[in-house]
Amino acid sequence: MYKLGVIEESLKSKNLLETLKPYLYSQKIENVPTDAVPVWHTNEYHLEEDELLSLIDTLKDNIKEAWYIHAFDDEKLYIILPGKYFCISPKRDKTWKEMIKYGVKVGKVDKKFLKNIPLHI
Repeated sequence: MYKLGVIEESLKSKNLLETLKPYLYSQKIENVPTDAVPVWHTNEYHLEEDELLSLIDTLKDNIKEAWYIHAFDDEKLYIILPGKYFCISPKRDKTWKEMIKYGVKVGKVDKKFLKNIPLHI
């Protein structure tokens, strides 16, 4: 079972949330006063890997620049960036290098966030 974290404000279209609705586990609302988007609606979804893989192309095509989405279990970590996704080790190792490089250059994600992907939602 994968945990998928999606901040609603990271999506180009909220219509995608309807597709994810059957997998919704919980939602939390966070105040992030230092961010350009000061309130985040963070949704946690639980889904099997085949369900995740069937959604991943839609996610990568609908995430805004400067954001990422992540999904994980004990063995794999999926990082979904604008236009591309990566399947890497949940423990930081050399597999992270290409993801960080792409995320900073193409996705415009701040490097400090990509270097410290949390294994929680």
